[in-house]
Amino acid sequence: MNPIKIHYNRKAPVMRRLDLPPKLVQSFLTVLRMQSYTQAAHTLNLTQPAVTQHISRLEEIIGVRLIERSRGVVLPTAEAQALMPELERFEQSAKLLFDKARAVAEGGQNSLQIATPTSLVAHLLAPATAEIRRSGTGLFPVFREVDDHRVYDMVRAGEVDFALTSMTGSDTALSCTFLLTDRPCLVCPDDHPLAGDGSVSLEDILPFELIRPPADTSANRTIGIFEKTAQAEFTYAAEASRLMTMEAMARAGLGVLILPALSARLCAHSGLVFRPIDTDEGWRSCQLIRQRHVRPSPVAHQVMEGVQNKVRALEMAMPELLSLHMPSP
Repeated sequence: MNPIKIHYNRKAPVMRRLDLPPKLVQSFLTVLRMQSYTQAAHTLNLTQPAVTQHISRLEEIIGVRLIERSRGVVLPTAEAQALMPELERFEQSAKLLFDKARAVAEGGQNSLQIATPTSLVAHLLAPATAEIRRSGTGLFPVFREVDDHRVYDMVRAGEVDFALTSMTGSDTALSCTFLLTDRPCLVCPDDHPLAGDGSVSLEDILPFELIRPPADTSANRTIGIFEKTAQAEFTYAAEASRLMTMEAMARAGLGVLILPALSARLCAHSGLVFRPIDTDEGWRSCQLIRQRHVRPSPVAHQVMEGVQNKVRALEMAMPELLSLHMPSP
């Protein structure tokens, strides 16, 4: 396969970093994501001519054509495809700058950005940060709820001060501290045939349709483990990307959920119940990750200690659902 050749316009000015306003890159990427100049303009609260001018100006600055149309579809040119990773990082860096500036303006030196799943905000981070604020520390936390697969990149790039995640890896640039494992649970309506007391077996769940969680999440990995263990495949009634949406779908009777215990406890209310699944497989392993060679700020260190204190308290309160022992390799 021949490598992509990028033909720069020799008449274009030599680009310097300060010559590239973030709004031009944002307009270009939004048009590709929305597949429409009109929808991109609406999303960015701009006029369509303004978005068109932004892309023309971006092409002029970097010296290549970026967009072509094929049968009504908006496509990046070969040159644009080669530049996409850098343009996306540029957009993300600009967003990070403004997010941090806003947080510093509102919270001063004690602002803290943390990437985390929703369930760990509810059970660990929110209680830990609330306790610190009550002590008089002017902590201003910014929780960024993201899918697990993005967490390592965010920490490595310095987009967050630290993260809680179930994603495992072996990045020597990152420090990883094990926190807990929580067991898989079934979540279903309180009038469902599987509603009841005590644990439930995997064989009992197999006949019922599931709501599929998104890929690259601990819940999805657990379901994959269960299918291998049972040598059978689940059937699915629907799919959702957020815990709140899955909860609403289960409450409506679309299907049942398989979730880690802390997620199950969070959404099992108002007509939903949860039951532990009787298995030693598929437990979620949660850890805290941060940059190894960056010294945490005093407030970040305080929050990380507070999280570990909350982990110990949770384990004492729910020994049947949580474990502080690292899973076997």
